[in-house]
Amino acid sequence: MKNIIKLLIVIAIANIMLASCKKNYIIGGKLESTTTNLTTYDYLKSNRFKMFDTLLMLVDKAGLKDEINQKGITFYAPTDFSINRYLAKKTAEVQNVDIFAKYTIDTLIKYDLATFADSIKTYIIPKTITYTSLTSNGVVLNTAKSGASVVVSYEQTTDTNLGYNSVVNTIPQVEYYSLVIGTLPSPVKSVDLDPSVAIRILCQTSGLTTATGQLNVLSNSHTLYFRQ
Repeated sequence: MKNIIKLLIVIAIANIMLASCKKNYIIGGKLESTTTNLTTYDYLKSNRFKMFDTLLMLVDKAGLKDEINQKGITFYAPTDFSINRYLAKKTAEVQNVDIFAKYTIDTLIKYDLATFADSIKTYIIPKTITYTSLTSNGVVLNTAKSGASVVVSYEQTTDTNLGYNSVVNTIPQVEYYSLVIGTLPSPVKSVDLDPSVAIRILCQTSGLTTATGQLNVLSNSHTLYFRQ
């Protein structure tokens, strides 16, 4: 029940943010400054809803604090919901062999911490990404993980679930982060990318400048490691 309430709060926050001017950053239902004097790590740690506690625990265990605090990078942070979704998928897989088996956060730490340390780099762009550096069709960028690339787009939306309202003159814009898993077409158009080519994830919050870099937060519907 606690997780359900937490999710509903986050969805409400995301809807408020997406309906607002993208020059602002929404957290906890409150309009905040687009900049903070906290590092990326410390800002995530200070989240009032504790949405990144598990993520940061894994970051600490893997010794990756300096990785996400590098100067000038852009971090597309998965939330704890994304990690929980991954644990649930892994549990379903292991239960095909043993119905009583569980894949928990302790299992991940014991056996798969190296995988986490490598895969978290797919969420890091080793340069500053701002709205002005993006297009609606998307920009192809290399991630910090060797050989992994993404398409990052900043698109107008007429989806009422994402803040669109016909009585408002300004059409809201949202950012998408798409991990490339196939061969990209030419030219690239993010909205038309087939799921076999790229896994497209909505950023539920974006545009925050921390003391060390840029920070965006991926949708709670995302599964860690872009598992489908």
